[in-house]
Amino acid sequence: MKKLLFLALALFFLNGLTAQENFKDSINVGDELIISKPSSNDYRFIDVPRKNFIIKRGGIANMASLENNIVRVTKITDSKNPTITIEKANGRKFFRVYRTLKANLNGAINNGELKFPHNGKKDSLAK
Repeated sequence: MKKLLFLALALFFLNGLTAQENFKDSINVGDELIISKPSSNDYRFIDVPRKNFIIKRGGIANMASLENNIVRVTKITDSKNPTITIEKANGRKFFRVYRTLKANLNGAINNGELKFPHNGKKDSLAK
């Protein structure tokens, strides 16, 4: 009985470790992504400034304004857990204040906060 329980727990944790995909090789500087609705109330993997910081800089702290924005990757860090820097594809600022935001690449894509456009070659990777 203990061996069966141990085996079930080992398979569960092993599956959890392999569920995270690494998207670093499929993203290049200049690629476009879409910001989607967060799975919870706040974005966990996109580094969005707190509302009071946005307001202090004279911006409008409307988190719903991020949804369905097309963003362009401007920088990718080379590390085990890559971070990307994104800017709006239309050249405008986020919340009328911030030119760029940072995001954890693998976490944001796996959690659905960032998505590939449907008309691109990378559509098969997003599934």
